Parts: sequence; C-alpha cells; structure tokens
Amino acid sequence: MGVTAKGIHYPKKLFAQWSKAAIAEIQGQRRGGDPILGDEYHWSFTYTPADRRRRDVPAILDAVFHVLERSGVVSDDAIIKNLTFITLPPDKENAGMVIRIEG
Repeated sequence: MGVTAKGIHYPKKLFAQWSKAAIAEIQGQRRGGDPILGDEYHWSFTYTPADRRRRDVPAILDAVFHVLERSGVVSDDAIIKNLTFITLPPDKENAGMVIRIEG
C-alpha cells in the first residue's frame, strides 16, 4: 500500500495486479454458493515461497483476507479467526498458497 502526502491509502500497481488475478482465480475455483458468514470454521494457509527472502506474514494474511472478501468467499474478513499458517521450504516451481477451510 502507498500513502499520499494527505494520508490517503491506495494500492500500489503491483498489489492491484496481484489482487485482481487472485480474485479471478478464486472465483474460478469456487463451487458457487453464498459467502461464509460465521466464524466457526478453521482456516489453514499453507504458503510456499519462491525464494528465501524474509516474508511479513501479517501482511501476507492481510492481502489474502482482502482477496477472500473481494472474491465472495467470506462476507467480512473479520470472521477469519481460527487459523493456522504454515510456511514450507522455498520452491520456485510450486510457489503459492493453499487455503483449506474446515468446519
């Protein structure tokens, strides 16, 4: 995110492109139905980075939560409370994230 001199937050170009592509991918994988409304689910996020750079996990989750809300998976990302985040070893060929929702 960027911030203007007046304190207005805006998405940087790279994030906007990633977000748009991620939302489209999730919407393509959804089986339809209404968004999740309650917080009784367990969320598992398994992340495989492409390289060994340090990652800011809260920022990653914030971006993923944004995508889950915008793609219609959840009604409000504030309901994602019970979660596990696992980082696997780097794998350039298989980088990405697998999200499992159980409940």
